[in-house]
Amino acid sequence: MSTIPIKVDGIGTRKDGTGGESVNLANPQQFRRLYASEAITKGDLVALDFSGTEPTYGYGNHVLICDTGDALNAQGIGIATEAIASGALGRIQVHGICDFAKVDISAVTDGDFLTSGSDAGLLDVYTTDAAFGSGGDALPVAICVAQHASSDGAKSKVYLLNPANL
Repeated sequence: MSTIPIKVDGIGTRKDGTGGESVNLANPQQFRRLYASEAITKGDLVALDFSGTEPTYGYGNHVLICDTGDALNAQGIGIATEAIASGALGRIQVHGICDFAKVDISAVTDGDFLTSGSDAGLLDVYTTDAAFGSGGDALPVAICVAQHASSDGAKSKVYLLNPANL
């Protein structure tokens, strides 16, 4: 029998050795390492590269900055955790709390569903009545936890939803 606490689902507890119980708290996060098809900066919303020409290492292994101006990379999948040079491997966060996301602070408030927007790399408000490229017809990627009050830079906190189930 294992003595290591394992979180299966929700908040569990474990015996603390004194007859009481301790709560198992977790902040699960998931990351993927993918190739950058262009230079990407930390905090950028990225999308899988489905360009007309298959990328060097195949579809599903490359990312571009999410840009609603191009339908092939308009669906966000996660946030770049670091600056990634074109052609290099980089780390992308796809699930969990992320405190370095770029969010369009002119449109977003805490608690909003977020998706790709008209500004490449920025998360924007998700709305079903907006036109594509302005929050409509793209999958929700995150929930805004705490937007940065004065900057669209990589400073806002979001909960990533992993819409592509990576």
